[in-house]
Amino acid sequence: MYDLDQLLYKTMVEFKLSPYPFAPFDLLTKVGRKSAASWLRSLLKANLTPLTFGDVTVFPNGFRVLSGDTIMYELARILRPERCVFAMDVDGVYELNTRVIVPELSPSKIRRTKVPQADDASGGMRLKLDTAARIASLGCEVCFVSGYRRNEFAKALKGLDFYGTIVRS
Repeated sequence: MYDLDQLLYKTMVEFKLSPYPFAPFDLLTKVGRKSAASWLRSLLKANLTPLTFGDVTVFPNGFRVLSGDTIMYELARILRPERCVFAMDVDGVYELNTRVIVPELSPSKIRRTKVPQADDASGGMRLKLDTAARIASLGCEVCFVSGYRRNEFAKALKGLDFYGTIVRS
C-alpha cells in the first residue's frame, strides 16, 4: 500500500496537485472525531489534497482490515468535498461479465447493480459501490479511475472528463 501511495503521490505532484499523503493510522491516533476533522480541514485550508489508503491494523480484539472505502466515506462525511477519487487497478466499473466501462451511475442504480463476489478481505467492488452510493448521497461526486492511467487519474482529481466511472446523486 505504501508503494501505491507513493506512485499516486508522484503522479499528483507531476500534474501540479498538492498531495498530503498520510497513513490511515494517523486518523486513528487523533483524539476524537472533532480533532481529526480539524486536522483534515487544516490540510484543505493549506490547499493540500489528503491522500490515504486502507491497510491491516490492530484493534482491541486482533487484526482487521481498515478499508480505504470506509475511510473515504468517513472523510467525505466530515469534509463534504466536491469529489472523491478512488484509484483502482481497473479502469472503473464494468458491465457484468464484460470489459465495457459504465460511464455513470446513481445511488439507486448501484443498489440494483450485480457484482461478482468479493475475493479479498477489503469487501471488493460491492463495498466500493455501496460506499460510493453513500458518498454520492452526501452531494459529492465519486470517481472510479485506474491508478495506472496517470493522465486519467489527474483529470478525475481536477474534475475534468476522464476514462472511468462517475457516481452522482
